[in-house]
Amino acid sequence: MAIKEAAAWISSGFAGLIIGAILGLLVTVAFEDRLKRMLDRAIRKMRSLLAKPAAPKTADFHFGGISSQCIIVAGDGSSRIREELVHLVVSNEPLELPAELAAWRSEVEAEEQAKAEARLPHKWNGNCFAVEDLVEERTIHNEEIEIFLKLRRTDYYSFLATQHLDRRFRDGSTPRSRYIDPVGHRRAPAFMSLSLGTSVLVITTDNRVLVCQRGSDVGSRPLHWGVSADEGLSGALDSPSGLPPRLHAAARRGLGEELSLEDHEYQLYLLGVTIDTERHQWDSVFVAYADDLSSSDLDQRLRRGAKDSTLEIASWEFIPFDTKSILERLHANRSGQWWTPIAPVALYLALVHEYGRWRVERSGRQYAKRTARQSS
Repeated sequence: MAIKEAAAWISSGFAGLIIGAILGLLVTVAFEDRLKRMLDRAIRKMRSLLAKPAAPKTADFHFGGISSQCIIVAGDGSSRIREELVHLVVSNEPLELPAELAAWRSEVEAEEQAKAEARLPHKWNGNCFAVEDLVEERTIHNEEIEIFLKLRRTDYYSFLATQHLDRRFRDGSTPRSRYIDPVGHRRAPAFMSLSLGTSVLVITTDNRVLVCQRGSDVGSRPLHWGVSADEGLSGALDSPSGLPPRLHAAARRGLGEELSLEDHEYQLYLLGVTIDTERHQWDSVFVAYADDLSSSDLDQRLRRGAKDSTLEIASWEFIPFDTKSILERLHANRSGQWWTPIAPVALYLALVHEYGRWRVERSGRQYAKRTARQSS
């Protein structure tokens, strides 16, 4: 009887509350970490569900069975955009990153500084330009294309931080879903447009186009195959006096630094302005016709070295400059083969400039049909 009365006293009343609390505390301590992890996962999942979904990565450019995440926003290849009709206007208004992107930039800076202190390959923080707006007009007399690019000053570490378009913020959204309009990439804020580059295709006197594989240590798309020379606009090199940079001058600088070409050795034409929609990078497409350099001449010059060739270029080759040969090279299924999004677009614009749109697009359609039949 005494035992039953004791058990009843323990299981009820004040003593029962105390014992229940003790047992609950023990269970909570034992499973605290597990419960916390489960709760964190649930919160992250809920935030992800509530966040605006990322835009699907669909190809924007199609030609000859080749697709690329790149759009043409000015020019069409049929005619060059004359140098005197290209205006770059730089705003002195400071460009600031939102708090979370600024934190990512701090991560980049700390990582690169740690590499530098450890004497490891690292990226230094140079001044560059962001694109705030592009205005395209027509001249009064002959309706030639005239473009105005409004730029803001920024730096390379900010560019690297904003390249992670699908990295998630704390609320589950991403830079792509929060800031970039999937329909009109031109409407993205300036702090998401932290690059303006020049991409040049060199055509030799024996009608071959030079394509190069990017170096392993470049900041964007290492070891991808692309154009002959590409260069980002630099505040220090292209605007040392504080005056607005010149797009053609930056392209010439790239040809000199990467290919050891001098200004008098080629004719340089601007064909268009593009946006790489995968990483939201602005670019300009040029073609340079060599005056008296064959593919063999240029190959030998590259083997003798250039200022930046060892850093910027891992390999190179020359392709016959016709639609069929270029499409065959783009379609070639090689191990570890990647192309930059700008490469097919630049090659298409250069072909249109040389042979005309009708002829190039007809050849592209024929090639696509032929390859489709062969694969079926």
